[in-house]
Amino acid sequence: MNVWQAVWRLVRFAPWLFVANALLWIVEDFFHLVPGLVLRQIFDTLTDHAQLNVGFWVLLALLPARSGLQTLLVVGGTATGATFHGTVGALLRKNLFARILRRPGAWALSGSPGEAVSRFGGDVAEITGLSEDVVDSFGNIVAAVAALVIMLTISPLATIAVLVPLVAIRIASALVRRRLEVTRRASRVATGQVTGFIGEVFGAALAVKVNTAEPQVVEHFRGLGESRRRAELQNMLLNQLVRRSWSLTDSLATGLILLLVGSSLQDGTFTVGDFALFVSYIGVIGGALDWIGGTLVDATQTKVSWQRLIELLQGDAPPSALVEHGPVYMRGDSPSIPHIAKTAAHRLDTLDVDGLAYRYPESGQGITGVNLHLPRGSFTVVTGRIGSGKSTLLRALLGLLPRDAGELRWNGEPIADPAAFLVPPRVAYTPQVPRLFSETLRDNILLGLSPAQVGLPTALHTAVLERDVAGLTAGLDTVIGPRGVKLSGGQVQRTAAARMLVRDPELLVFDDLSSALDVETEQVLWERVFARPEATCLVVSHRHAALRRADHIIVLKDGQIATEGTLAALLADCEELQQLWAGDSERLEQPPTAARTPLPPGKLPT
Repeated sequence: MNVWQAVWRLVRFAPWLFVANALLWIVEDFFHLVPGLVLRQIFDTLTDHAQLNVGFWVLLALLPARSGLQTLLVVGGTATGATFHGTVGALLRKNLFARILRRPGAWALSGSPGEAVSRFGGDVAEITGLSEDVVDSFGNIVAAVAALVIMLTISPLATIAVLVPLVAIRIASALVRRRLEVTRRASRVATGQVTGFIGEVFGAALAVKVNTAEPQVVEHFRGLGESRRRAELQNMLLNQLVRRSWSLTDSLATGLILLLVGSSLQDGTFTVGDFALFVSYIGVIGGALDWIGGTLVDATQTKVSWQRLIELLQGDAPPSALVEHGPVYMRGDSPSIPHIAKTAAHRLDTLDVDGLAYRYPESGQGITGVNLHLPRGSFTVVTGRIGSGKSTLLRALLGLLPRDAGELRWNGEPIADPAAFLVPPRVAYTPQVPRLFSETLRDNILLGLSPAQVGLPTALHTAVLERDVAGLTAGLDTVIGPRGVKLSGGQVQRTAAARMLVRDPELLVFDDLSSALDVETEQVLWERVFARPEATCLVVSHRHAALRRADHIIVLKDGQIATEGTLAALLADCEELQQLWAGDSERLEQPPTAARTPLPPGKLPT
């Protein structure tokens, strides 16, 4: 699907808005013919060449009357055009966002979020704006044809004199459209790099400050800004040169008319009124050619924007998915987020994983041949050193990474699409670094769910968050800032836990939840989690509290299961777990510096 086909699909999404907008602008374009006709009659009346017996003051009054009516048409055209662009722009952005969300979570974007935001903004606006160019070009063309017909009835020779320079300059300008496409792409890429870097800096402000890297960040930002300035300057300069060259032809055409009709003005076969009409209609015809050329230039640039939106799909959907018709909510309240109440069909008896594998394309690292068996009510802990594949295992299991091999079964039934199936109320997941938003604490936990549909107080209690909420100035209505900056690390993790628990899932998946919690809080949290009836957990952790409570422990090494079993058996036989258990908080996942003596079988450390 090319960009013109996409625009046509957008037009078909809101056809009545488009037609109303088009009619208003076409009528408005026809009003540009009125001044030429009125001026012709005025000058011919003053020089006794008038063909119609109309009073001078009546003719003069027609000009402001025409301006008033034209103003009303412009207001109507602007209103309907803005509504049309807002509607189809919302459709494009909704479809694009939906497709991104359907991708594996860890691969949702190929670049930075800031760069993607620039595509949602500027690139979408350019595509929706192309339809306005089409409407304006069509109205200008119709008005220009009418102007040419009138001019040809007066003087074919003078009409040709007008057309030749206007058309010649436009044809020459069209030859540089390919270069415009190159400069436009460079400009959009440079803009995306700047917005992407800004987003990265905002997200890593603390790291920049702690490492006193402000000068380096500013210098890098200056370099990106300079690259964008040059790219944008080249694009704007070439664009304006093309457009300004068109305006010069108006003066050239006027001069040619004077040279060709000078003698006719003397003998009266070409009147002063005719000359006034021709000068007025040069602007009408030139404007039509300008809109046609501008539309072609914009179409060339819009091809770049369309391609940039397609790139966000990363080959997972056809380009037509971006303009697929569906509901948009431009008026009234947005639809409420559906709450899927847990039923017997969501019950977990067993979750089995056989031969799960995923390798990162860039490094070849990952996991391979992982088998898991999670019965209802069990507490399974996955542990291992940094880089052993713990987080990768959880992401591949949940469909956040596209698995290379392996089969997943829920209660014995194969799971075809883990990303769509392993969601609340079946499964809830908290990543190693939870994502919070600059909204209230309540909104961060509910994420659109109604408090009446869920057990918010119970979730707060289970996540050991009730005292923290009481200590906040506005309680649950406290705005926590970007990424939860107003909360401590432990509060951020427990807020993410409450977000999971409020959805009452069958399986809780935690990726190192307790890393920012003190020992006492962690113990209370696990006690409250397992106070829930038949709670089932899959946990990545190296903390003693989690390992002690585990029914089954899996030790990963180099992306494979090194060994598995109970804590007592592994502490007796597994040097890898012994190293993790014995290390202090700063060295819990660091490589061992010396061999340690295995503990006697069956003996647990205190």
